[in-house]
Amino acid sequence: MNKDGWMELTVLEKKKYNYLVEIQDVTKQLAESLDRNDQVSARMLIALRQDPIRLLAEVDDSARTRLAGLPPEDQEQAGALRQGAEPWDDGQRIFQEQAGKTRRLLEQVVEMDRRVNLRMAGEHSFYNK
Repeated sequence: MNKDGWMELTVLEKKKYNYLVEIQDVTKQLAESLDRNDQVSARMLIALRQDPIRLLAEVDDSARTRLAGLPPEDQEQAGALRQGAEPWDDGQRIFQEQAGKTRRLLEQVVEMDRRVNLRMAGEHSFYNK
């Protein structure tokens, strides 16, 4: 794949990252509203999270579709880069860096969401299944 192809994948990773930042911010506000026992704000923040979560899913679907349309060797290279393989050029290096940032932020957001969800739902939490 050429540098433009890697840049396209990088842009999709950056979009995912930006939506994750938004989700993280709203989730942090949700946790704070729960600390204050502010149910009205909590309900509002839960509703506010829906749009960036939906948009993140759309971008993720676009990225998966784009990857699925690549030749098998490019798909394998993208997967290898995500696993820490040595990039061959600047396009791959930039993609790898952004994909790593996105993955790390996703892990943080999932952990934050897990804590909030367990606090709100207790034994009925999605994370207890």
